[in-house]
Amino acid sequence: MGRRRKKLSDQPFDLDIVSLDSKGMGVAEHEGKKLRVYDALPGEKVTVRHLFGRSQRGKVETLEVLESSADRVTPRCPHFGYCGGCSLQHLSMDAQLARKQDVLFQCFEQVAQIEPDSVYPPMSGPLWNYRRKARLSVRDVAAKGRVLVGFRERNGRFVADMNECHILRSEIADSLAAITELMESLECRGSIPQIEVACGDQQCALIIRHLEELSEADTDRMRSFAQESGIGIFLQSAGPDSIVLLAPEDLQLEFTIEPLALKFHFEPLDFAQVNGELNQKMVMRAMELLDPQAEDHILDLFCGLGNFTLPLATRAGQVVGVEGSEEMVERGGSNARLNGLNNVSFHAADLYQSCESAPWPDGDYNKVLLDPPRSGALELLPWIAAAKVSRVLYISCNPETLARDAGILVNQYGFRMHGAGIINMFPHTPHSEAIALFERNTD
Repeated sequence: MGRRRKKLSDQPFDLDIVSLDSKGMGVAEHEGKKLRVYDALPGEKVTVRHLFGRSQRGKVETLEVLESSADRVTPRCPHFGYCGGCSLQHLSMDAQLARKQDVLFQCFEQVAQIEPDSVYPPMSGPLWNYRRKARLSVRDVAAKGRVLVGFRERNGRFVADMNECHILRSEIADSLAAITELMESLECRGSIPQIEVACGDQQCALIIRHLEELSEADTDRMRSFAQESGIGIFLQSAGPDSIVLLAPEDLQLEFTIEPLALKFHFEPLDFAQVNGELNQKMVMRAMELLDPQAEDHILDLFCGLGNFTLPLATRAGQVVGVEGSEEMVERGGSNARLNGLNNVSFHAADLYQSCESAPWPDGDYNKVLLDPPRSGALELLPWIAAAKVSRVLYISCNPETLARDAGILVNQYGFRMHGAGIINMFPHTPHSEAIALFERNTD
């Protein structure tokens, strides 16, 4: 017979918070066990209570802050604390940046035992109303007699009952009540599980997922909403291939890299960096670090729709972008033509498989840009090391896999890490991007 788990007390108790975990929760010790604490910061003494349920095991909620951290600030959003959209609004921005940078450099030290020659200053952009891509859940709640539209609650089980948001683009945030009213007016209100948000520089759109065929009355209501609000509507009846534009008929999502006068068209579910203004800064920083010249032949791996590929092509002799998605490759080529660039080409390839038989490795590349997903670029490092690549710029959304790959480039393949720093792409959350430049040692 197994040992019975000790029954948790429902009585409040006090804790001293020693650190933050990777999700922005406070960490404390209690009766020999590690606890994670919602809404608490390092250095604070708080009164807490256990949360019950399998998904909440080892977690406690803060009831009162007895001794406050100097880094604590008043959250801007009244829904902070149960909405899962962001978890660090109670931490000052200076402290958020410092924490994210510490996480990055701790990964370099602990995972790879390396450090960069220089630390790049944190890159930051708008702190509020920055989010141009998002997924909102929709739930027809019979007990409340209404429909909820918003992010998931932080426990993930329910839709947050929210009437304002300070991280969504203002066009969407200011229309939350109207979007909710639209959902409540529909005959199919019980069969809409989610709404994707996609915003370009000038226009925003909603991608409404529906699980049953829409009535003519419902599509008419949605068209009227699009006309009155200025927010476009796409309909999605099944997978991504089923998306169709409902209104307005001339909707075109696009964003620009203004310093280079580049325009990008994109489809509503295409990957695009969440923070549009910071993306421009990131692209220009990448241009500065990779320093494309007329004689350069540059390879952009995991290129997407050409976010870095096309800017590089404005100055380099030749640029090749490689991406796993055929649709994104087509989008990259279309955007190259849109901007009159004829020194760039795109290829579709599985970058996690052998690249020996692919058409793109034969190029005589001297510089490489990597922008992989969270899993990193481990499979590509031997090819990079064997090629005549002198400079590698790595954009990462995961400090652990960046540190792993950086350790291999430096410790096995003779590169040095010229510099690294964070990109605060997701303010008020624990997540950030990072940028690191590697140069091949010539000693």
